[in-house]
Amino acid sequence: MEALLVDGYNLIHAHPVLSRLVKSDMESAREGLLRELLPLVSPEYFQVVLVVFDAAGWGGPEPVVEDRGGLVAVFTRRRQTADSFIEAAVRMKAAGDRVTVATSDRILRRMVEGYGAGAVGAPALFDMVKEARETIRREMENISKKTRVTLEDRMSPEVRQLLDRMRYG
Repeated sequence: MEALLVDGYNLIHAHPVLSRLVKSDMESAREGLLRELLPLVSPEYFQVVLVVFDAAGWGGPEPVVEDRGGLVAVFTRRRQTADSFIEAAVRMKAAGDRVTVATSDRILRRMVEGYGAGAVGAPALFDMVKEARETIRREMENISKKTRVTLEDRMSPEVRQLLDRMRYG
């Protein structure tokens, strides 16, 4: 299994648009990050994408997990940081699973690399998102070209012959 664990607030603060939104509307910034990362949930990229948000000061006794159609938002339990949640998840990964952590936090990156996970910074992850969006766009173009059905294709042979006689005499 290929999984991506995202340090949510770290990536929001590294995003050129979402970082400006944080001060006025944190909820919209979180939703924006989740929408931004959705193209990475695909067999070509990651089967599982977990976006982890700190709930250190206000969370409940258990983490809150929200499935967003293949992308999972995790709000850690009270007094737990996203970093500690990600570290624990990487330590618990099953043998053979490939895990990548997205964060620009150098300490967290070194820690998860020590446990055998890959690590990418925010710029590399956002480049990956752009690439995934472009791949999706190309696939949609190919599908629309393949499924293009002309009016002539929808006519019965009898109607086509009648129209051809009318057109060509």
